[in-house]
Amino acid sequence: MTVDLPKHVIKAAFIDRDGVLNHLVDRGDGFRPNGVPIRWTAPFNLLELNFKPGVREALEIIGRKGYLRILVTNQPDVATGHIDSSEFARMMARVGELPLDDVYVCTHRPDGDCACRKPAPGMLLAAQKKHGIDMSCSFMIGDMESDIRAGRAAGVRTVLVTDTLSVETSADHQVSDIMRAALLLP
Repeated sequence: MTVDLPKHVIKAAFIDRDGVLNHLVDRGDGFRPNGVPIRWTAPFNLLELNFKPGVREALEIIGRKGYLRILVTNQPDVATGHIDSSEFARMMARVGELPLDDVYVCTHRPDGDCACRKPAPGMLLAAQKKHGIDMSCSFMIGDMESDIRAGRAAGVRTVLVTDTLSVETSADHQVSDIMRAALLLP
């Protein structure tokens, strides 16, 4: 008689970069790419890439809880020319010093038609396929509704990181920082 043992469940915390791991950059009122005012952006160079307090510790807690820590980030500033590709490589090398298990980056423009750019779930689904992730046990941690929509489309639970905890969102949970997200995960 053979007994089927339960398979080891592989779960993941999909984590956005800008606004979750690092601070956004205040460009002021005069920054108007393509005539559209945008005050807060991703960092454009290594000097502007400043991690939020407790990021490394939060990622370590997530790992100890048995989650793969997978970065999924839209970085259109490469395609739009706001970030030089060599500077972007230096920035991502610094991000790579964090305890992450894998990294997925979409550098396509917002007006492009791609399956990887959040809110599309392409990066999450690619990671699922590569690592054999059980999405029903996994989470998306992001600071924008596009992150939450990508998580929902991929079938994971969602955590919105926001300074304003009363924001309208479809996220399952709202927290003020990644440490609170790490402590929230079962």
